[in-house]
Amino acid sequence: MVKALQFHRIVPDLQFCGTWNRPGQFDSFLRFFRERAIPVTVPGEDKDGIVITFDDGEKNIYDHAFPLLKKYGFPAIVFLIAGYIGRNNDWDLSLTGRRLKHLTWNEIREMKKGGVIFGSHGMTHRNLTRLHDGELDLEIFGSKAILEKKIGPIDAISYPFNRVNREVLDKVRKAGYKYGFGGDGSTELLIKKEAMYITDTLATMKIKVYEKPKLAYAYERIKQKAINTFTIATMIVKK
Repeated sequence: MVKALQFHRIVPDLQFCGTWNRPGQFDSFLRFFRERAIPVTVPGEDKDGIVITFDDGEKNIYDHAFPLLKKYGFPAIVFLIAGYIGRNNDWDLSLTGRRLKHLTWNEIREMKKGGVIFGSHGMTHRNLTRLHDGELDLEIFGSKAILEKKIGPIDAISYPFNRVNREVLDKVRKAGYKYGFGGDGSTELLIKKEAMYITDTLATMKIKVYEKPKLAYAYERIKQKAINTFTIATMIVKK
């Protein structure tokens, strides 16, 4: 079994969105994996286990998640928005009104040396299923080219908002990605992600990992879709 857990930002401050976790909360999840001897893996390793993923590539991952990953000796994959390296996030706000920064190239290189691998989250964090051909090429091919020029091979992509269709998959294959995160779990380009939010506990995390009890798991999937839909609506309003 390979189960991908999707995180976004790891911060101690209250956030406007629901897609965040506190450092202590994240630590409790990692400690659970260590205590239960659950392997933590990354794409390409030929073994079952948990894949810890981060969408967006914000600096708080370097500040708060990276030290905890090193503490437990766990790998992770961070999906970078190629057009936002070193820039401020301009679609989400904390309740303090501060814009959060994205990772710089130096921070990315340091994390790579520390066992973190990187993938693409597109060029500009757009819903790939709503783009015309040229825009889609920029998001899929263009982001990969920029990242590979700076940090080497990029084998994985995470679809923004978990939105993916046949056209997107065709271009992802042509671009040479080996793994795609977001989908129904039927192929290596449709690896299902379980989103982890501030509302999650060890109990809900275990439900998402083991997909049991079935009714509880179905409820957690509904919650994930609801928060994801709210996130998209928030971005539209701000635009």
